[in-house]
Amino acid sequence: MYTFDLTTKYLSIEEQAVFNNYLIHHGLDNSIWEVFSCLFNARTPNTTPFLLRVYRDADLCGAAIIIKCAHYGRALFNNKILSGIINFVHIPFYLWIKFGCCMDMMSNMGFVKDPEKEDEVFKAMISYLKKNSILAIINDYTTKRGLYEDASVLPALPHALVNTSSMSAIHDYMKDHKNLKRKLRVFKNKGGEFIIAKHNLKEHEVSSMKRCFLSTAEKSVFYLPYQDLYLSAALKTGKSNLNNVYYFIATLNDEFIGYQAAIMTGHHLNALHGAFDRNLKSTYHAYDILFVKMTEFAIDHNLKTIDFGAVLNETKQKMINETVDMSYFLVSKYPLVQWFFNLLLKFTKVQGKQQMKYRK
Repeated sequence: MYTFDLTTKYLSIEEQAVFNNYLIHHGLDNSIWEVFSCLFNARTPNTTPFLLRVYRDADLCGAAIIIKCAHYGRALFNNKILSGIINFVHIPFYLWIKFGCCMDMMSNMGFVKDPEKEDEVFKAMISYLKKNSILAIINDYTTKRGLYEDASVLPALPHALVNTSSMSAIHDYMKDHKNLKRKLRVFKNKGGEFIIAKHNLKEHEVSSMKRCFLSTAEKSVFYLPYQDLYLSAALKTGKSNLNNVYYFIATLNDEFIGYQAAIMTGHHLNALHGAFDRNLKSTYHAYDILFVKMTEFAIDHNLKTIDFGAVLNETKQKMINETVDMSYFLVSKYPLVQWFFNLLLKFTKVQGKQQMKYRK
């Protein structure tokens, strides 16, 4: 019999150690805990990270990081009236980004003490959320449909990966992208350069990171339901001295124009957060070149995959070499609420043509 505890209290060092075998099983290491710690230290008024603990006979056997979102109108509608109505009604929901690890400092498949029992424990977690939530939305692999009894299901953006396991040099990646050599040349000729920084950033770099972050949020088609927490956690990681966190910084004539933070954990390089200055007329293909630099880094460090989160734009779509189909699973203790949000979301940006075109 499982028991549960859902609180804002983060895992202790002793609790983290319970999941060592699970991290090894998935090719990860314990450096991820520092990233999640930054998330829990970056709480904002409308978005809060929670930790769902699972116990069996009083022993910790599972955990998951879940985000409570309460001010998400803009994530659903561009129309200020409609987004305002959503915010005024103020129906909070729990979001579990249950794929990859550390994307947006919060994605996690969940963690279990015994890897062989992961589906059993995760199914129990999902059942708990269904019985105790007004609404919970879980972004998971479509193939995991069997975990979600009586859930409403909507399509989600695919998981974006660069698989480097068969690559021995950057040529193996670039040969599939014919225009990259030209783009690299243009970027360099315009004064472009990529710098790889480890650990915490300097104060002026953190300020530039925030500028890029805000410009991206304002001009992007996508606006996250946890956008405030995302920025706060990104700034927290940027100021912190975290093991195995790297910053791929693009400069143009020595000016900071964009970046991508990533954590090297186990056999993987996982994107944490990133943005480019959308106010510039051109970055001269800096975003395309970012994929080259990160892939080269992964090859040089004998990593198997680079996790870029969800496919959010055409550049990411063409620069990756592997995708995994994803779905949104909606559960609620109130069947009518589940039915209503399943219907509502079909008419929002989350399911709109501008986002769903990247499922192809």
